[in-house]
Amino acid sequence: MKVNSFNPVAKAYSQTVAPYRFSQFLTLVHELRLKGSEKVLDIGNGPGELSMQIVQRLNAGGFLYGIDLSPKMIQLARETASKSGYSNTHFRLGDALNMEFEDNTFDIVVSSNAFPWVPNRNRFLQEVLRVLKPGGRFGLVALSNKCYKEFAEAFKKITKENPGLFPNGKPFELMGAKLHSLLELKKLVSKNGFMIDKYFQLSTEEPIKADEYLRRVNAIVNENYLDYLGNNGHRQKIRNQVLQALQNKNGNLKITESSVFILAQKSKVN
Repeated sequence: MKVNSFNPVAKAYSQTVAPYRFSQFLTLVHELRLKGSEKVLDIGNGPGELSMQIVQRLNAGGFLYGIDLSPKMIQLARETASKSGYSNTHFRLGDALNMEFEDNTFDIVVSSNAFPWVPNRNRFLQEVLRVLKPGGRFGLVALSNKCYKEFAEAFKKITKENPGLFPNGKPFELMGAKLHSLLELKKLVSKNGFMIDKYFQLSTEEPIKADEYLRRVNAIVNENYLDYLGNNGHRQKIRNQVLQALQNKNGNLKITESSVFILAQKSKVN
């Protein structure tokens, strides 16, 4: 998925998706058990909701840096910090695979739901390990393979009914994303040199109408799962079929938000 794909949806994401992930942000912050004086890095800060929950708990000795590949997300995060009166934050464009920070810089690194979109996940984790101080902590939240399962099921059904239009029936994989199971992500983080402290999954379900369901999904992915079709009649046809498949739940449609949490640390021996 191209970086610029997140620019058009930045505001919609902030309004339509982030509020439903507030419990995730609070859970991660609780698990971090901040003392207040930490230097924290938020990778893929998005509109800044997680960052704001962290900086609220920092004192005069603490500071939060945020990096994101989307200029619109950086703009939103800066505006949020400014409106909230926080001066101990700095948001800037940055690539998680090539971070412009020196080794052993941060006490804590966090990342919420950016990980699935990273093209090289091993490199991402190695960069996190590099910029963490010895004994530093890492809090990772990533969409699980159960997230938006209703949408994934509908899309798979549509691709079977329209053979040849897509290379597979997995909408997130079509965009280059990878949704992990809890054990998959734990194993991946551990393999890259982290000591795992805690890992768990947090899922919620809520009733929703089909059109609102698609609005929430598209506020993240900007309908890029249909990019294989180009701008032709196929695109509108598949869009309608996906909506119809969700509507066929006859009032029983629910939306599943599901994320995996990994709390880990870098060895104290550098």
